[in-house]
Amino acid sequence: MNMRFLTLLSLVAAVVHAAPGQIISKRALTDRDLDARTGCPRTLTPGEFEFPHYITQVSKSQPDKAYGPQYFGVFTPNDISSIFSFDIPASRAGANCTLEFLFPHQSQLKTSSYTYSGGGSFFFTGFKPGSCPDGRTTYNNLPEKGPFPPFPPIHMEPGNAYTIDVGPCWVGAGTCVAGITGTNDTSFSYFQDFGECPIGIYSSYSYL
Repeated sequence: MNMRFLTLLSLVAAVVHAAPGQIISKRALTDRDLDARTGCPRTLTPGEFEFPHYITQVSKSQPDKAYGPQYFGVFTPNDISSIFSFDIPASRAGANCTLEFLFPHQSQLKTSSYTYSGGGSFFFTGFKPGSCPDGRTTYNNLPEKGPFPPFPPIHMEPGNAYTIDVGPCWVGAGTCVAGITGTNDTSFSYFQDFGECPIGIYSSYSYL
């Protein structure tokens, strides 16, 4: 697959593998689609998805600050960006990976929350597979970028699920796949949560 990560969302670029392009799909998360069991507008299939195994931030205004591991995605205009890293097991080399960002309305969440204001423009840049963020990562010390240029700007707003990219998992199988997501017009902070009602960036598996 050509996998462009979303850094989230990246946004998630954050997950990286294809020449840049537009969002593959956008689907409204409406109350008409609520899952009868969970009451959520979107669920994830147990055992068939990966959540970010490492999240951190970098700051353009504090370029040498290392944030270390975080549980939140945080974005501020032209300053703080978030990095999301997925570990793709080698056993998934034969699967397809779908990178998506789930962004329900606050009223549809049960164990998470977010703050959001601004124009909703996000920029994703993928890192080279195997080039992983860690506790030393800063704006001045980013993982190695991948071979593809950044995504075009992506507009994201509450109440939707965004499919960012779909492609073969073998590109990053057995290592990490990561990317950075930033914004020039939006303040956004959310708790990455795959509990009862998921929010955030995920990579899900499928087989032909």
